[in-house]
Formats: sequence, C-alpha cells, structure tokens
Amino acid sequence: MWTAIIERGCFRMCVSSAVLSSGALLSRVAVGCLVAALVSGSICEIGCAQSVQDSKQPSSRQPQSLESRPAEDWPAFLGPTGNGRSGLQGLVVPWGEQGPRVCWTIDLGEGYCGPSVAKGFAVVFDRVRGKERLRCLKAETGRVVWEKNNLTSYVDMFGYDGGPRSTPIIAGDYVVTYGAAGLLECRLLSNGQLQWQIQVSTDFHVVPNFFGVGASPVVYQQTAGAQRQLIIVQVGGSPSDGLPADPQRLDLVKGLDSGLVAFDVKTGKEVWRTSSELASYSTPVLGDFDGKDRLLAWMRDQLLLVDPESGAVKDSFSWRADELFSVVAASPVVSGDEVLLSETYGGGSVLLGVEGDSFVERRRDPPRSRHRNSLRCHWATPVLHDDCVFGTTGRNSGDALFVCADWRTGELYWKESGLGRSSCVLVDDFLIVLSEFGELLVMKASRDTCEIIHRIDLKDSRTGDALLQPPCWAAPVVAQGYLYVRGAGKLVCIDLVDR
Repeated sequence: MWTAIIERGCFRMCVSSAVLSSGALLSRVAVGCLVAALVSGSICEIGCAQSVQDSKQPSSRQPQSLESRPAEDWPAFLGPTGNGRSGLQGLVVPWGEQGPRVCWTIDLGEGYCGPSVAKGFAVVFDRVRGKERLRCLKAETGRVVWEKNNLTSYVDMFGYDGGPRSTPIIAGDYVVTYGAAGLLECRLLSNGQLQWQIQVSTDFHVVPNFFGVGASPVVYQQTAGAQRQLIIVQVGGSPSDGLPADPQRLDLVKGLDSGLVAFDVKTGKEVWRTSSELASYSTPVLGDFDGKDRLLAWMRDQLLLVDPESGAVKDSFSWRADELFSVVAASPVVSGDEVLLSETYGGGSVLLGVEGDSFVERRRDPPRSRHRNSLRCHWATPVLHDDCVFGTTGRNSGDALFVCADWRTGELYWKESGLGRSSCVLVDDFLIVLSEFGELLVMKASRDTCEIIHRIDLKDSRTGDALLQPPCWAAPVVAQGYLYVRGAGKLVCIDLVDR
C-alpha cells in the first residue's frame, strides 16, 4: 500500500483532441526506430478469466465502482489534451515502501503502445504470432469483455517486433485501430462488432515506411456542414506507377494528395484528403488558434497547419534532419498560439507561433547544440508545465537524459541520466515517469532541480519478478484514477486513488 492519494472530486475534460501512439521509435545502426502499439480483431466473446493475472496485494476489498472515482477518460494517445496531461489534482506522495497497489496485470504479445480508456473499458492492441489482436477489458478489473483478431503479414525490416505501432482510439461508441501494415478498422466498443475496414496501404498505394504505420489516428467533431465525427489518419499515398517501391529510398518516393485522409467514423466513407507529404510516426494534435480549430500534422518533412473541417492546408514549416533515415515521432506540443517541435537527428527543437493562419519562427536550437545542451526528443512527446518542458533528449538509450527545458529559450535547467528514453505524463504538479528499463518514478515538475519523490521497480507480489520488462516504450496512461503502464509482454494497472 502507499500513502499517495488523489482528491476524489468529479471533473471531466473535453476530448476533441484525441491523438496517438505511444508510438515509439528506436535508433539502431545509425537508424532511429519508431514503435508504438495497436490492435485489430477477429471474433470471439470472452468471459471472466482469460489470461488476467491479479497481482494486487492480498485484500478482501472489492474494486471500487467507477462511479465513485475521478471522472476522466483517456480515449486516445496522450490523453484528452493530446499532450500527456491528466486532470487529476491533489496527488500526495511519496509512496510507501511497498509502492502503489497493483490492481491487475494482463499478458500482452508484440507491440509498444499503451491502452486507451473510456466508458469503463480499456482497449489494448497487440500481436500474437501472425495476428493483430484487439481486446476490450473492464478498466477496473482487467476482465476480458471481447477479443477480435486480424491476420497480418507485417515484418519489420530492422528486426524490431511486428506488433502494431498506433494507439487505438475510442470515439464515442466506436473503437478505431490502425495496424502496422495499414489496416484501418472501426468496431463497436460494446461488443467488438465490425463496422468497416479499409486497407489503407493498398487503397492509397503507400510505399512502406521504415517501421510500418506509426502515427495514431485523431478524432475531430465537425461543427459545420454534415457535422460528422471524423477519424483523421496519416496515410502518405503515392502514384500507383511511382518508383521506387523500396522503403529504404523514401527520398525518391513522391506523394499523391493523400498525406492526410479523413474518414467518417460511422461509415468509413472518405470525407477529404490533403497534402502530398509522406507519413511520419508523429501523431497529429488538434488546437484552437484565435477561435479556429486547426490540426497540426508533423509529416515526414513538414509540419502542416490544416483546417480539420475541410482538409485545407493553411501553412507548412520544414523541420527534419537532412538524413535519409531520420524520422520524426514525437507529437507537436501546443501552448496558446505556440507550437514546439523536437527531434533528435539534426535540428533539435524549434518554437513556432501561429499568427492568423501562418507559422512564424520564434526560436530554434543553435546549429551545433548537442542533445546534452538542448531538448532533442526521439519518440516520447515532452510534457509542458509552467513554461517548462519535461522529457527525454537523446537518440540512444545509453546517453539519453531526462531534462527540464525552458519553453521560450530552450535552455536546460537540469538533466537526469540513467532512465534511457523514458516517457512521462503530468498529474497535478508531478510527473509520472516510466523509464525505458522498467523503473517507475514520481518527480516534482519543477525547474529548480530534479526532485525524485519516489522510484520503484514494480514486483509481482507472489513471485518477486519484475512486472515491467524492457523495453518500456509506451507512454503511461491515467484514467479514472488508475495508472496503466506497459512493458514487454505485460500491461499493469495501478490504483492512484485508493489508499
């Protein structure tokens, strides 16, 4: 048991900005790699006890009803805001010696993303042998409600696992998944019934990227015209007669008007397509700029400013290292009328302003600045709090640093080593950090110093084995007072509310 507690007030956050992926990216042999997880599914309804391992400390208490817990869902990559910030308030730390209470665990196959959680359900996407698997769980118990599977032939050309790389999206009554080979699919959240599916890679003639599909979909509610709910995805299609088809020569691949494509969530009908940019691994983010909804989509070469109603591209900004195997995977971070981009292969970070419908550069990292002197994110999206940006800089696990950087100047206030390419979420004034190696930490979100409140390697209460095995590349998820963290082969649910 632990001493941390969160106020039990009821509050709900707006979900217009549902986005992706713990996508994840890794560098290997001078190549950076992206990976995050997703699932799609077959048939079969499952009852109570299927591969759920209850790892909680012995207790006679029954799980709390969700109605009595803080009312915040996490329906997409990086949560309700799309920027990794939870609405929970009043977190008190440190944890006790035993750490937080583990509610349940469940075994997973291949893949690198966390779940999405809404309406009392957690949906998880992984791969078991030659099938992408989508499961719907009861959020508070881990009980499998239904499971669906789809055959997949995806093979990673650099030897990473073949799991899905995009976070499933809960859009109202629907679950949308985007598999590693480009299968876009919509099912009912309640029972997994298939509504529609599109083989995006085939239909739009997509030349395979280095690590398959990586960017997660985004949900947008139209306010004009048909007022449909849209699912917007990075596609990056090319001419059917385009050459070459070699994914290792993406510099020679030309796009064809389908960089981004929007589909009607209910029907799967295409609503609009736009841009000839190729796809990246960065999940788009929705923002409000001067009262106008805009989509920020960081494609392979450029950041696009898009009207999500029509798909019209308002402006673009080039930001990618001039290196064939360089990739962008972290999402843009939005604060007011400003946008931060950060990558690890070349330029590092750049801060843009959105004035009218145009990008204005406000500062960039010095050209010779190394990652130890600036924020250079690989795949984990940094988190903004009090004009400070917290996140990982560095391309490789051995020399990666967790840092605090000034939003406007890029100056580093402090840096912490030994956590690899870690991911984090903001809860109140604290950061919950998941190290690449499986360590869970709570830090004070402060510019003054790296104040680690608690750190722990979660253990199975019965066997003493570590619950989180590396690589831990999925961003943590916070919903209804629960923390969900994923390591290799396992999802762990932790209670952040119950004493």
